[in-house]
Amino acid sequence: MRFPHADITTIDLMRHGEPVGGRMLRGSTDHPLSETGWKQMTDAVMRHTVDGRPPYDAVISSPLLRCREFALWLGEEFDVPVQVDDDLAELHLGEWEGKTYAQVYEQEGSEQMSAFWHDPDRSAPPSGETLAELDARVSESWQQLLANPPGKHVLVVAHLFVCNALLRQVLEQPLRNGLVMDLPYAAMSRLRHERHALGESTFIEWVGR
Repeated sequence: MRFPHADITTIDLMRHGEPVGGRMLRGSTDHPLSETGWKQMTDAVMRHTVDGRPPYDAVISSPLLRCREFALWLGEEFDVPVQVDDDLAELHLGEWEGKTYAQVYEQEGSEQMSAFWHDPDRSAPPSGETLAELDARVSESWQQLLANPPGKHVLVVAHLFVCNALLRQVLEQPLRNGLVMDLPYAAMSRLRHERHALGESTFIEWVGR
C-alpha cells in the first residue's frame, strides 16, 4: 500500500573515499582523505546534482577527518548546513587499529580475524568495540535523525561498519549479518522514510552506487 500524502524524508548514506595510507583496519584512526578519496567523493555527489547543485538540505557527518572534511567543504561550497555526530564514528578496532590485514595475520594468525568477519555478534577485535556497542550508538543517531530530520533530503557521510549498521537496522536483519555489505569507497545508498496514515516506514531504494 502506498500513501499519496505521506511525509517523505530522503536520506543518502555515503561511505567516505580512500584515506591517506590506503586500505587497512583503520577504525577510529583519524587519517584524512587522499587526493583519490576527494575525487571519489566529489564525483559521487556531483552525479546527483540538480542544476549544478547537490539536492541536500543538510549534511550529517562522522567526526573523523575522512568524513568531516569533505562534509564541511560540501556545506561551505553549496551553503548547506552541516552537523557532526560523534555517534557516527567508525567501529573502534582496538589492537588492530591502523594495521593492515597482513600485519594482523602475521602477528595473530587468521583465527580471530576470521571469527570477527564470520561471527561478528560474538567476536570483536582485541580491546575493541563490539558490534552491539556500535549498533546501539548508531541506532540512537538514526532514531534522532528520523524524529527530527534537518530537511527533506539529507546526506549522511560515514564509514563502512556504520553504513552496514544502518542498513542492517532498516532491513531488520540479525546482528550477525552486520558486516555483510562490502560497500566500496564513496558508495552511496538511498533510503526513504515515510510518515503516513498507518505510522512510519523506511525503505531502501538502492545500495552501494
